Amino acid sequence: MTTLSGTPLLHHKIDVCFGHFDTDDNGSIDREDLLTLGSQLLTRFGEPATSPKGTALMDGMTRFWDALSAVADLDGDGKLSPEEYRASMTGAFITSAEGFDASFRPLAEAVCALLDTDGDGEVDEQEFQAWQEVFRTEPADRAAAFRRLDTNGNGKLSVDELLAAIRQYYISPEADAAGNWLYGPLA
Repeated sequence: MTTLSGTPLLHHKIDVCFGHFDTDDNGSIDREDLLTLGSQLLTRFGEPATSPKGTALMDGMTRFWDALSAVADLDGDGKLSPEEYRASMTGAFITSAEGFDASFRPLAEAVCALLDTDGDGEVDEQEFQAWQEVFRTEPADRAAAFRRLDTNGNGKLSVDELLAAIRQYYISPEADAAGNWLYGPLA
């Protein structure tokens, strides 16, 4: 197994994600933050928590938190500091292909299913931007991200393309990987 820990690029990307998950902006992540983020996504997309998509998303958030806290919450306080989060994410937990597939892919698949509101296997720019809005990505960066990820220029991202971009974002140490644009420019 190859881990990609220690690269400044991965650290930066992980720090950006910490900001997405810290929904109450208190400087730490806890289970409630992930459930709040899931609820915000469901609300934004008008999806009931009891629907199949809603249940998959909230179950994915819960499973991700359980797996993450099991390896990262070293002091057992029920929350993760930025340092605990980065240490766990740059370990084999997610920054390896195996770690990503085991711990994060089910959540990523649930997010992509939610974004694909019409079930056509594609995410259009409006759906993508709605997701990015919940993740607090700057409006101009949302549009730039979509353009970069839409490599064939057809105005849509297939769910498979979006899953590949999410995976690249979390595990690729390559500065020019298209997935690095998932939440806008990294600079």
